[in-house]
Amino acid sequence: MDRSQLLREQLQRWLQAELIDAEVAEAIQRWEDSQPNQSTHSSVRHLAVPIRLSILLGSLLLAAGLLLFVSAHWDQMPPLWRVSLLLFIVIALHAGGAWFAERFQLMATGLHAVGTVAFGAGVFLCAQVFHLDVLWSFRWGLLLWSFGAAAGWMLLRQWPQLALLSLLLPGWISALIMFEVDRFSSSEPDWVVVPIAAGALLTALTYFTAPDRTPLTPARSVLMWMGGLALVPLAVTWAVVATGLDLPALGQPLWLSLLVWVVMLGGPLILGWWLRPHRFWPLALAAIWMIVDLVIQVQGFSVLSFAWWGVGSVGLMVWGSTEARAERVNLGTVLLATTLIGFYFTEVIGRFDRSLSLLGLGLFFLIGGWGLNRLRQALLPNLPPKSPF
Repeated sequence: MDRSQLLREQLQRWLQAELIDAEVAEAIQRWEDSQPNQSTHSSVRHLAVPIRLSILLGSLLLAAGLLLFVSAHWDQMPPLWRVSLLLFIVIALHAGGAWFAERFQLMATGLHAVGTVAFGAGVFLCAQVFHLDVLWSFRWGLLLWSFGAAAGWMLLRQWPQLALLSLLLPGWISALIMFEVDRFSSSEPDWVVVPIAAGALLTALTYFTAPDRTPLTPARSVLMWMGGLALVPLAVTWAVVATGLDLPALGQPLWLSLLVWVVMLGGPLILGWWLRPHRFWPLALAAIWMIVDLVIQVQGFSVLSFAWWGVGSVGLMVWGSTEARAERVNLGTVLLATTLIGFYFTEVIGRFDRSLSLLGLGLFFLIGGWGLNRLRQALLPNLPPKSPF
């Protein structure tokens, strides 16, 4: 049965049930007949993924080719030509994106994204032209690049600019703290890696939990994906960094240590309050969880540390269940499974011989997978049927 015949039968049933009148049925029929063939829409949807991949790959190759072309001829050009070439590339890319805006939106997005990347490369290359030191480039070059990405997002409202801004601004803050701490530190400033890792993890969690119960906006969707992709790697990084710490800020001024921690944890908390002022308190609990985890790691309580990570994973799952966000329940399940696997390999498997350890590993995966699935299903019923993850 084709689509038009099925529609006619449905309209006839609705007429018999007196849900609609003949005039409304005729209007529905005319509107449906005026729509393009659904097979055409289906083919367009199937072609969307290859086209998007092609545009993404082409944008990356274009950016790499432009950078290689500039670097290959960089030494043969006078300073004025260098600056002019960089300016021309940025303007040409954004002009091309504006030209394609009404003709091919995907191409416009790709060209604007490459233009924003080229702007950042131009900032660092201009610093080289005018013989500015490397410290200036990382202190202020990243900030200028962040300004460019922010301006692009405000003008274009396209996701690549916001994605770049979400990476560049925390990167600039981290670089600035590392260089400034080096000036005031009385010894090797390796300890600053710990608050930077904590700030990066809390920032990723802030991005990931940006959506709330309200409909998902494009900006919050970009932040959610950026945070979701970075959360697990940053969680592993934080676990490694915190485990390898003997004493935090050893030999450093107390005011300097407190200032660094306040900046690295306070920045994501302020952002979280701005994004979700009425549901801000779980982020504050996450910051407290990280501080307690650091104390546990410093004291060397490995078993307690695994239990504390399990509490944090379940907390993320419950947070997602209460706010009807399936992606948080799913990612919390992944973190809890990773914690259990890490506990088995570090605390359990070495206590048995090879055969018993393999037997236990099999039972661990079977029972653990069943238990995690039951826990996940218990937290998912209140969620909507559609989820971005």
